[in-house]
Amino acid sequence: MVTNKIDRSCKRSFVDHDTLVKLRRDIHNNSEIENSAEVFSMLGNTTRLKILYCLAKANELCVCDLSDVLKMEISAVSHQLRKLKDRGLLASRRDGLTIYYRLADLKLSEASDKIYNLVFPVEPLAHQQQVN
Repeated sequence: MVTNKIDRSCKRSFVDHDTLVKLRRDIHNNSEIENSAEVFSMLGNTTRLKILYCLAKANELCVCDLSDVLKMEISAVSHQLRKLKDRGLLASRRDGLTIYYRLADLKLSEASDKIYNLVFPVEPLAHQQQVN
């Protein structure tokens, strides 16, 4: 429970008490902060970051494709795919026995979205191959 009383940790001559109360209420009731932290946590792992990068560039890949590109065992890639999917960062579809993964449509905060787009440009690899 968030109270309207702020215990002061230092002796300042001016304190905008209303702003501090509003910030405390907002920060403890803001699920976007938790969601963004979870996304950034997933981006903190090199293998997961490489998987997300590949999917951002190629749109859709199966675990075997990713295993070949990353030079990793299928089980290791599959483990990371499961973590990413469980966190809602990936979507998948089945075609026969093969499961294809793609980036999920995420609803991130504006700041998270900008950082995410810096790491994973929206332009797919196919559009970048315009070299003569």
